[in-house]
Amino acid sequence: MKAIRLVRNREKTAGKTIPTAVLFTRTSAAIRPRSLQAIETEFANSGVRALDTQLHERDAFRAIFSFSGSLSDLDRGQVGTIPAAIANARAFAAEVLSILKPAGARKAA
Repeated sequence: MKAIRLVRNREKTAGKTIPTAVLFTRTSAAIRPRSLQAIETEFANSGVRALDTQLHERDAFRAIFSFSGSLSDLDRGQVGTIPAAIANARAFAAEVLSILKPAGARKAA
């Protein structure tokens, strides 16, 4: 919330809206705990946008730091969940781009 408040203060200084959203990371693709739902509700009630896409806990994301490179560079024989991680990362990137696109550009797309 400190980061969100900082952005809101910068908006006032700049005189324009700065797109913001919370990204939940290391979440389970299979299980949605009540604690996560409660946190999402608290953000929503506070007027803080949370991305629909979450970066799930996946071996492929951890492997990037061990083996370097990108998800596409990882050896599928050594690292599992690569296709799911790629799909997850693409969904995240698409959602961020949709938020950052100017309103006029969204209409033209």
